[in-house]
Amino acid sequence: MPTWLKVILIILAVLAALVVGAGYIGYRWVQSHAGELKARGDKIKAEAAAFGKDKAPDACVDETFARLDRCDGILCEATTKIFLSRCVAASNVPGDFCASIPRRDHFIDSAKWALAECARRGRANDQRCTRVIGGLQDYCEKR
Repeated sequence: MPTWLKVILIILAVLAALVVGAGYIGYRWVQSHAGELKARGDKIKAEAAAFGKDKAPDACVDETFARLDRCDGILCEATTKIFLSRCVAASNVPGDFCASIPRRDHFIDSAKWALAECARRGRANDQRCTRVIGGLQDYCEKR
């Protein structure tokens, strides 16, 4: 076996070990924080339902962006996205609300919509917005 092939196989084995190790550490972290994460999720769902009651969906989007501006990290983005979908579900949603929101499995349309929606709301080129605004798609797909 040539030396270059041995080097490549060693590098691939090390990368595979790192991926497996990171996956194991991530799994253990989630397992050790499961109760805390569930409590946080329940709290966000309750806040969203209370906030969205008797409001228009746009009020939920505005509050979501205010929360997004105050948060940092992927977990905060995830809880903010949950807030958005649950808040809209509790709000006074017009019958045609989901008509212009594409399904997630229409990848190109979904990406274009998210970019356009964020730009329309004054958040052009904001990657956090494009990740969180998908909460509207989550709501529409669960209806």
